[in-house]
Amino acid sequence: MFQLLIVDDEASVVDSLADTLPWPEAGIGSVYKAYSGFEALDILKTNPIDIIMTDIRMPGMSGLELLEEVRRNWKKIKCILLSGHAEFEYAKQAIQHNTFDYLLKPISDEAILSKVKHAVDVVQREREESQSYQRVLKALEENLPKLRAELLNELLQGVKYSKQRLTEKLDLLKMSIAPDCPFALMLVRMEGQLSELDFYSLSLMEYAIGNMAEEICEGYFHLWPGKDVYGYLVFVVTVTDEKQAELAQTENRRETVENQLQLMASQLQLSVSHYLKGTVSVLISKWGSFPDDMNRLYQDSLLSLRRRVGNQSGLLIYVSDEMEQQPVHSLQRLYEPPLLIHLLESGNWDAAHEKLTGILDELHMKWADSAEHLIEVFFFVYASFSSFAHKNGRELAQMIGPVLSDAAGLTACRSIAALENWMFQSFRRLQQCMENETRNNRENAVRKIQQFVQKHLVEDVSLQAIADHMYMHPVHVSRIYKLETGENISDYVLRLKMEMAASLLADNTLKNYEIALKLGYQNPNYFIKVFKKYYSLTPQEFRLKLEEGK
Repeated sequence: MFQLLIVDDEASVVDSLADTLPWPEAGIGSVYKAYSGFEALDILKTNPIDIIMTDIRMPGMSGLELLEEVRRNWKKIKCILLSGHAEFEYAKQAIQHNTFDYLLKPISDEAILSKVKHAVDVVQREREESQSYQRVLKALEENLPKLRAELLNELLQGVKYSKQRLTEKLDLLKMSIAPDCPFALMLVRMEGQLSELDFYSLSLMEYAIGNMAEEICEGYFHLWPGKDVYGYLVFVVTVTDEKQAELAQTENRRETVENQLQLMASQLQLSVSHYLKGTVSVLISKWGSFPDDMNRLYQDSLLSLRRRVGNQSGLLIYVSDEMEQQPVHSLQRLYEPPLLIHLLESGNWDAAHEKLTGILDELHMKWADSAEHLIEVFFFVYASFSSFAHKNGRELAQMIGPVLSDAAGLTACRSIAALENWMFQSFRRLQQCMENETRNNRENAVRKIQQFVQKHLVEDVSLQAIADHMYMHPVHVSRIYKLETGENISDYVLRLKMEMAASLLADNTLKNYEIALKLGYQNPNYFIKVFKKYYSLTPQEFRLKLEEGK
């Protein structure tokens, strides 16, 4: 969806167009309003506008002057002139400024939407054909192996994606695997002299082994290659569509596929030994459903590697059912990404609370009576809280209090109820401490903004000038001010100027144009228009009312 900016000094025209037309039908996602050329420029500096629809005749800065600025600084924006003046001179100047279209009032809503939709189509086409867009596509193509490996690692570590989101990522990365597809994992551990290679040589060997595996499995299996955090090569193995059709009528289809995969894994070991003069151990997991069984099969495979391979080399292992029958398991929610510490550091308090709730739910379901699991959770959460406090320049006791931060005696681990109470009390205090600090920082920033505006009210108090003074981005300045005060900076500036104007109008020796200049308005007529819009009275009417009051 694209962004539209409507500019007109008649507020009723802007509000009517922005609020009543069905803009999404024309491909417009957001509509911005500006009631002068200067306000339009401020919006352009802080928002990614795609299309401008502006009136020609406006006080202070005309529509043509605005288009000249747009052409100079935002060349890709499409400009549509909307005016009730049909003079040829205007049309000629508009053409000189590369105006996209020129509309004469009155014009129907359907015609306006049609013109904007046409502009949207042109912008979309230009983007698709632009060099930058092509460069992005090329960069994506060049980095597909890396991006695929990163997604594979996320799934192995237990990252959860919705079915729609995962399908979108798989399509973007041009992956043939689909949700609910049967798969197996094949882990390859490089051993002996292969594990002692330098980084460059090791990368070449990994690439060579990956190519060998794909050549050996070609026609029978699809391989999705990657490398896990332990340095093992990991392949997600799926049967090709052609081979599935061929095996559809086979009685022992599953056994046939498993035997074929083991045979090809053995061929891979022989090829590495013969061509690369190295040794690898290969482990093949059981079959599961993608992506639900990814993390479980991966953890089972790692357990099998630790137990059945150890320090031996050149082994070919197939994970059997008995590997799953373990009396004790690790807490999955505790270690699956995103980790608690990462959620705290990113300030995602809702997700962090949900993470703690998920950990406790798993404890309640499986390990409520396990003292070791309670202690494991306590120290993991305590370490996360402590690390977060230290990274913010505090001791944990300063943020949650000396009682909650005291780990002596492990009081919080004596029962799951005690652990739950400690976790959420500590979490709430940690959150409150950070929110107070953030609020104080925002309040200080707002005070500095207001002091700057008050000091430079009749000078340059544009959003950019304020941002430069605060050493912040204009968008950030605008957002924190709105968040803290509930009003826009431009509204605050206008309010101060109008209050000053009202005060100056009490002095009968000052002319209206003198007051306008004192307030920084170079065009007295524009000052009168702004004043009337604010007070519903012209400056002269306001002055007469003051005299009547006296």
